[in-house]
Amino acid sequence: MPCFLRRLRGILLREARDLDETLVLLTGLRGKSLVKSIGLVVRSDVPDAIPLAKELVKWCKDNGHAVVGSKETASISGVTLDKVVPEDDLAFSADPIVTLGGDGTLIGVARRAKESAPVLLGVNFGTLGFLTEISPEDCLASLKEVLAGDACLGKREMLRAQVFREGKSIFECQAVNEALVQKGTRERLLTLEVKSDDNEILQLKGDGLIISTPTGSTAYSLAAGGSIVHPNLSVILLSPVCAHSLTARPLILPSDMNISVGIPGDYDGEVFLLVDGQESCLLQANDEVRVERSPHSVNFVQSKTKTYFEILRTKLRWGLRNLERGVTE
Repeated sequence: MPCFLRRLRGILLREARDLDETLVLLTGLRGKSLVKSIGLVVRSDVPDAIPLAKELVKWCKDNGHAVVGSKETASISGVTLDKVVPEDDLAFSADPIVTLGGDGTLIGVARRAKESAPVLLGVNFGTLGFLTEISPEDCLASLKEVLAGDACLGKREMLRAQVFREGKSIFECQAVNEALVQKGTRERLLTLEVKSDDNEILQLKGDGLIISTPTGSTAYSLAAGGSIVHPNLSVILLSPVCAHSLTARPLILPSDMNISVGIPGDYDGEVFLLVDGQESCLLQANDEVRVERSPHSVNFVQSKTKTYFEILRTKLRWGLRNLERGVTE
């Protein structure tokens, strides 16, 4: 679907959502309480999340709120939704949205947010849960705080990645964590021409380049040797992947700089763009990948009991000595 049609559909869905809530408020169909359309995303392959999903649906209906979700969530036995929408439309159809899964589940919803982004409450059922800060036990209490306007929210900037081929845009996607330009596993070294507003930054010879947000600084960028950047900063990170040079180091740039990555015309191997590890585009020689700060941002519900640095220590063991289990100082 063309980009302008997706934007138009998003505007119409948001207008319809706002109109529904206004009518309920004016007519008093729900008394003094304003009905909310609450989004629900559940990873069907996580059995432990299903009982909580059922509990959330029951609580929402008991309190006069509609539950909106995708076909995957609707297919779970015992989870009855009031409205089923395509995954691409969920961010326009509900606010707040609760995700039961891991960081990937939360990112998959957040990446689709446009104007008037919904509040995203990520409940951790994954292995790491760096972004999904809310535990299953605190889910319902956190949802009540969101509805009451008392939740602790963290605003996160996103990136917009586009692929241009022969001067025309053939791919566009938002990124919560990062946009990765990388060669195929068995391909020879790739030389990337990295520029900003037509000014050369570097010629990078290696496996690829990660362009990430501060949120993504603790994801793939960190594994590639990039810096940890506080999410409140407005910057873009460039982290080379296996650079064939000791001087090609990670770089932090102002977020208003537009990054361009050129694929050499004589490269005949496989190259791809991977966004948040979930969306991809196969690249060709002479393609140009443009990455810039997205005009849209997302709001994540944060824990009220843990600071960002506590989460770094508990989830990533940042700043802690690597002592063997059972060994004391």
